[in-house]
Amino acid sequence: MHVITEKLITLKNAWMASHITDAEFPTPLSEKGLELYQLSQTALTTHSIDTSLSTPESSLSFYPVDCHPLTIRYSLVRASQWENEQEKEAVIEYLTQTMFEPNAEATLYVGFFKGKPAACGMIYTHAEDGKQHSLVSDVYALPLPNQQQLITEMENHLIHSAQQSSQTVLIQK
Repeated sequence: MHVITEKLITLKNAWMASHITDAEFPTPLSEKGLELYQLSQTALTTHSIDTSLSTPESSLSFYPVDCHPLTIRYSLVRASQWENEQEKEAVIEYLTQTMFEPNAEATLYVGFFKGKPAACGMIYTHAEDGKQHSLVSDVYALPLPNQQQLITEMENHLIHSAQQSSQTVLIQK
């Protein structure tokens, strides 16, 4: 399991970095945002999800990010983790560079609360040896009074979604 865990994390981080490292002319601000994002990833731990989750009633409406306006909403929610305005701006610049290819292994999600983007997360899925393995990561919610509830609802939704097609589901937080 450890090998799969490390591989998923490495692949996810490489995919996230590729939007800047593969760009012909990345902006200095987006490069700073990538640096801040990568630094935030070093403090995370990963756990295996061994039990099947059902999706209880949620206050969020979930949308996969499939267009630039949703990428922007994802970026704004995800960057709210940074309290320093200059750092937040750099992370937004970085995340809004995310490009989607058909059949990408990563799917970003935005959760809307009362019609406004309030939570986000990602499922990174990789097939190996005929099995699907998924990593749920980058789950965050705006600093609202119900922030922890929104994070839990997003985590549950993403875990449940990943369990539909993957033999292994891990969560990074």
